[in-house]
Amino acid sequence: MERKLLLSFILALAPALAAGAGEYRVIAGGDFRSSVRFEEAASTVPVASFSLMARPVSNADFAAFVAEHPQWRRDRVPKVFSSPGYLGHWLQADAPGAGVDPDAPVVHVNWYAADAYCRAQQARLPTFLEWEYVAAADATRKDARGDRQWRARRANDGTPHALDAAKDAPANAYGVYGMHGANWEWSDDFASLLGDGDRRGQDDGDRVQYCGASALAFNDSADYAVVKRFILLSALPPQATLGNLGFRCARSQP
Repeated sequence: MERKLLLSFILALAPALAAGAGEYRVIAGGDFRSSVRFEEAASTVPVASFSLMARPVSNADFAAFVAEHPQWRRDRVPKVFSSPGYLGHWLQADAPGAGVDPDAPVVHVNWYAADAYCRAQQARLPTFLEWEYVAAADATRKDARGDRQWRARRANDGTPHALDAAKDAPANAYGVYGMHGANWEWSDDFASLLGDGDRRGQDDGDRVQYCGASALAFNDSADYAVVKRFILLSALPPQATLGNLGFRCARSQP
């Protein structure tokens, strides 16, 4: 009976949760000097305009998705898309439970589930370059990387001491929150970051569009916040889950 009431509650909230999850910010594109050397001869790479979720996907958002798409429940997800830690912090297979903050970014979600969530929102995961482009901004500057003190503070990304870990942390200059929060985030092209044609089980090789064989070189190896995130994502298989790895969605502009 309690489970039926909980499911009814989630379904009733689904439109509101979807509206919250659908809050995007338009990001005007431009030429960008990435800390990662995506192409050996290029010092800058073009970033097309796109839209990005203002906040990471929350536990409540993902619970509404699971209610609508029960094949992504912890106890129903096909083994090929699952892993032992998938939603392991949730009290129930279909809901976070009382001990989990519903507004906190969802974690322990693998790439397959994150990709499915974004597709259900008529969106996609952002590329690593798109993430880095937006993450270069602080609260007032769209590219604050020249500020050494700010760069040093970003070294705590993915920890409770991260720059944007507090709930009241301000948005950056694009109006996006938590780009340097306590959790890292999946990128759409994570499996191609090493310049390897192997899509680790994915059949759409066209995603290998940003990184060449020189991807392990860096334009700025001192940008530790970006370098460590790049190395982490490039080492993960798509079924991996981490307690500090979540996601947000993006949409391409027409």
